[in-house]
Amino acid sequence: MASASLAIALAFGAATSPALAMGNADSWGSDKPDLSAVTEMIDAGKYDLAIEGLEAMLADDPKNADLLNYLAYSQRKSGDYDSAAQNYERALMINPEHIGALEYQGELFLQTGKPDMARENLARLEKICGINCNEYKELAGKITQ
Repeated sequence: MASASLAIALAFGAATSPALAMGNADSWGSDKPDLSAVTEMIDAGKYDLAIEGLEAMLADDPKNADLLNYLAYSQRKSGDYDSAAQNYERALMINPEHIGALEYQGELFLQTGKPDMARENLARLEKICGINCNEYKELAGKITQ
């Protein structure tokens, strides 16, 4: 079943989608999974398909913070806040300085009525990447809305 889900994910093509703050693509090496099909699904709002593909990829690489962040993002956008919260935590346990996970977890905190926790994530982002990084700016903008 996992290989069928992965085949579905890969069937979406290899076009690179607009950059989302889900991971640091610049730091991915050749040993990292090709996430272009998944980002294409996410950008198209096909979160259920993205979740299937990501779960299949995670079966082979369960400690990949980038995959967990994409999975949590898709779950959050699908309205599954509990699963998203768990997977943002898993991503941050693997990489406590994952700026994409910190930003999106902060957005989840805002969506679930926890603005103080979102501000904590913003402070962590400031320490990691400064006030001029995109992830800091995105979360700061949502906090002030």
